[in-house]
Amino acid sequence: MNEVSSGPNKRSVWRALTAHDPDGPWWHSLLSIQTLVLCIWLVGFAVYVISPISDPDTPWHLATGRYILSHHTIPTTDPFSWSMRGHPWVTQEWLFEVMLAWLVNHFQYAGAWLLLVGVETITVFFMYATGVRVSGGNRVVAAIASVFGVFAGLVFWVIRPQIISYLMFAVFLWVLQKVRDGEFRVLWFVPLLFVLWTNSHGSASIGIFMLLLEVIISFIPRLGRFEKLRLPKGARLRLLAVMVVGFFAGLINPNGMKAYTYALLSTDPLMTNNIVEWFSPNFHTQYFEYGVLPFIIVTFFVILARRKSIPMRETLYFGGAFAMTLIHQRFMPYVAIAASPMLSAALSDAMPTLLRPSRILRMVNGMLCLVALFVFGTRLPQIQGSFSSHMDRGAYPIAAVNYIEQHHLLNHRKLLNLYSWGGYLIYRGIPPFIDGRTDIYLQNNTFSNYLAIQNMNWNGPLLMSSYNFSIVLFPPGSVLATYLSSQPGWTSVYQDGTAEVFVKQNTVSS
Repeated sequence: MNEVSSGPNKRSVWRALTAHDPDGPWWHSLLSIQTLVLCIWLVGFAVYVISPISDPDTPWHLATGRYILSHHTIPTTDPFSWSMRGHPWVTQEWLFEVMLAWLVNHFQYAGAWLLLVGVETITVFFMYATGVRVSGGNRVVAAIASVFGVFAGLVFWVIRPQIISYLMFAVFLWVLQKVRDGEFRVLWFVPLLFVLWTNSHGSASIGIFMLLLEVIISFIPRLGRFEKLRLPKGARLRLLAVMVVGFFAGLINPNGMKAYTYALLSTDPLMTNNIVEWFSPNFHTQYFEYGVLPFIIVTFFVILARRKSIPMRETLYFGGAFAMTLIHQRFMPYVAIAASPMLSAALSDAMPTLLRPSRILRMVNGMLCLVALFVFGTRLPQIQGSFSSHMDRGAYPIAAVNYIEQHHLLNHRKLLNLYSWGGYLIYRGIPPFIDGRTDIYLQNNTFSNYLAIQNMNWNGPLLMSSYNFSIVLFPPGSVLATYLSSQPGWTSVYQDGTAEVFVKQNTVSS
């Protein structure tokens, strides 16, 4: 492996400092500081995500996967809603949905939990491997930085296809570092990675951008403390070639070019101004104020405080992702992952004594890992049970939908539902008016009409009449629920702390 540090003497010293004792037993590595850091984090994450499912999109992703498995086809038109049934639908996440559905069908909730934990674990190990390389072999720093690379974006690690994009981002950073070290054989896997990415999430264009950016950055000379990116001879041509091949390999998907162009939805103001994950970050919330802000402050402090050179490529990835996050908060996980190799490089000479801990410290490491695994074992029975039994009753209108089905209130009548509950209705087999597949509802003004009805704008009552809704499922106390409570043509037939069901009077007795 080509070392990042410059100067033969410095490289030799560093190799001696970080090398394992050839005469030491095999368990020295197992009881090292980096193993302890990774063990505690991975076990902690696995325990943390054993919690009620509350994401609004997870149910419809599962329902889509089950639809594909049962029909043996990938839908290209909407098969779920009643308002847009038959309209074009870009199923750019079908592969993740099939994996999720297969795991849930075979292992119930444990399957979904295993998918999330597995993807996160692989992501951490790729970040760790990259950190080891850019730090010149400082495994302790690489382990700590890889943990931070997930922790700062923790709230975004939910059972959704976006986690595959986080994994691919980390894998591509690792691939680019391998190329920088002259190991070109890894590029043979890039086309396959593009096939996986384009069929799992609509962000595969990030991979194209990363390969191209690597070539562009290599032409930028050293700027102040920013270290020039040096690529081996022939690397630029290979990167450009694999970028082209990878692009065409990514077209092996049911949506063709749309797998790349789906990201252009981020330019639609109707969606970005009304969907929370597309909002700018709100630093008055606990997550951004007490989680993200300290992470950003510490990262910038490390960069500014270190006297050594700063890697240009890693810094540009971090800065670019941070700029995107200031526009759309959903990019926060990419900021955290990009910060991992940058911090590893900046702190490459930190904590050298921890690389060769004493026998007593190794024993302590082992005991702490065993304690973490014991706690994990005590919590593991909680992943038992069906997927439905792990759904948050405060996040989904579970009891209200049970009431609707028990009293046969649908019977082909048109249901108006809250946007964030549409995915759960699909999961229950009830056609919604709208759900989290926003790209579908941008057609024919359906999404804008929903917003007008939800907020009871001047044209809200007229739109209610034009759609001929018979049932409304909305939170109690919402603008729409308050409006319907005052309308003589509507009757509230069910209400709990989460949802309220309204039915038109002429359909109550039906």
